[in-house]
Amino acid sequence: MSTVMVLPDMHCPAMKKGAIDFLNRVADEYQPDRIVHIGDLVDSCAYSYHEKAPKLKDPIRERALAQRQVEQVTTAFPDVDLLLGNHDVLAWRKAVTAGIDPADLVDYHTMYNLPKGWNVHPRYTKLRIDGVQYKHGDSGPGGINAALKQCKAEFANVVMGHLHSQFCINFHANESSRVFGMSVGCLVDDTHLAMSYGKTYASKGILGCGIVIDGKKPYLESWLKRSKN
Repeated sequence: MSTVMVLPDMHCPAMKKGAIDFLNRVADEYQPDRIVHIGDLVDSCAYSYHEKAPKLKDPIRERALAQRQVEQVTTAFPDVDLLLGNHDVLAWRKAVTAGIDPADLVDYHTMYNLPKGWNVHPRYTKLRIDGVQYKHGDSGPGGINAALKQCKAEFANVVMGHLHSQFCINFHANESSRVFGMSVGCLVDDTHLAMSYGKTYASKGILGCGIVIDGKKPYLESWLKRSKN
């Protein structure tokens, strides 16, 4: 059994300033045995299928800016299980759209110079640790209380990201057992130009991260509680 720290969506280079300091304070308290990044480490806005500001259409510049923030994350946390999210794989999705074999692209480790201690899992992976299922969250039921819906669908403890404005733990029980669904929010700067598509959304990202102890005790750590900013 172990203590797992869950790093949320960061969307580098749109990661919130001060995010690493926040995560370090949480890690110092809980002393996790394993670190899971729930996905969307990078944003890859230049490859997005949606309309974007002209200055966001340069993938080379964006990758360079993202790399700086990725290195902050990997320096702080050299051993991580990364679950690739829908934004992480945009380059490969665009290759398919263009009729290019995705195998012709460099792998994710090489693209973002990840350390050997980072174990990269394919999109839609359901990583199981101590009976808990960790997933990005872009498959399965969505909408309000998506993590609760997904834990009911799997009838398993589920931890997910993907939905930046959902930061909650919900439990579901039947006569024989109990499960929980946890959404871990994000560490994204909503004012970053890459996030401009969300300006009209009433709901905004909630900053924080997750902890799961021995597969049974889920906790959420809020930025508002711990941030010195």
